[in-house]
Amino acid sequence: MGQQSSFLINYWHVVALSGEITRTALARTINNEKIVLFRDSKGGPIALEDRCAHRQAPLSLGEIIGDGIQCGYHGLTFDRTGICIKIPSQKLIPNETKVRSYPVIEKQGFVYLWTGNREPKKNEIPFDFPFIKTQGFKGKYAVRKGDFDYRLLLDNLMDLTHLSFTHKNTIGAEGVAISGKSKIKRDGDQVEVSRVMEDITPAPTHVEVTGYSGNVDRWQVIKFTPPCFIELHVGNAKTGTGGIRAAPKDKLIDRRTLHVATPETKTSTHYFWASTYPAVSMTPDQENLIYNRTLEVLNEDIKMIEGQQQRYNPDCRMIDISEDAGQLSMRAVLEKLIKREKIIYK
Repeated sequence: MGQQSSFLINYWHVVALSGEITRTALARTINNEKIVLFRDSKGGPIALEDRCAHRQAPLSLGEIIGDGIQCGYHGLTFDRTGICIKIPSQKLIPNETKVRSYPVIEKQGFVYLWTGNREPKKNEIPFDFPFIKTQGFKGKYAVRKGDFDYRLLLDNLMDLTHLSFTHKNTIGAEGVAISGKSKIKRDGDQVEVSRVMEDITPAPTHVEVTGYSGNVDRWQVIKFTPPCFIELHVGNAKTGTGGIRAAPKDKLIDRRTLHVATPETKTSTHYFWASTYPAVSMTPDQENLIYNRTLEVLNEDIKMIEGQQQRYNPDCRMIDISEDAGQLSMRAVLEKLIKREKIIYK
């Protein structure tokens, strides 16, 4: 599955949920780079290399002072740009006493970080997931960590037939795997898989949330955007009422979710998740129930993919089946973009 070169670096990556970053230092590794995150005195996010320029101690073990951070080892203080502004034991500060500062943007409940070897261009902006902040919608967030190559999580999300088996006690149903009709669309570097499942048994969690146990028409629209974003539009409606185009009164589940597989190292991944739904479609109790069941689903996926990573052997052949088409197309996009970065920035 490749080494560090499997990362795309000249992109905005989600590094944290907004709520994770405070006036206490947070250590996080992204694309194999150790980073310390904290907020300045006005609440803005700051990201610096988590390695003091003096003896390479972790700055994340230090203290936030004003708009900078003081190393917890020998007290060197660095400002938001990474420049050392104080050495307690001497007045002279060598010019080279600095650490890397990373561009950061806070947007829609996420903090995005640029790890590239150049500055981001004006037209290179963080991923947009407007539903999380759209009037009339409500949303929730989660973050998890998995010990696996980030691309295995993207594979998992591009093929949702696994719901019938990995999540059979929550959001899965037999008809998801055996009754689905799939279409794949490629638009530039984006890959979209659309699946329709008609007149199938509803998933256990959907029955638990809605109280409706009759057959449903279910849909899954899966859209990949580089470097590691998967947007899902999933739901179901009473059979024969129009599926994804059904009237609101006939829709039972209608959700848009964002899944982000941010690489930590070549075999570990930060998994960020956000889910939105029309505010009038669920009560708070219903939403809390489906949120808790979704956390179970995320944990089930992580367990399965970690097992996959532990058994990965590049010398063993893997057999492709028809439902792999979406993930294979996604992998082709990633390989193309990774090769392009190697050529341009070698």
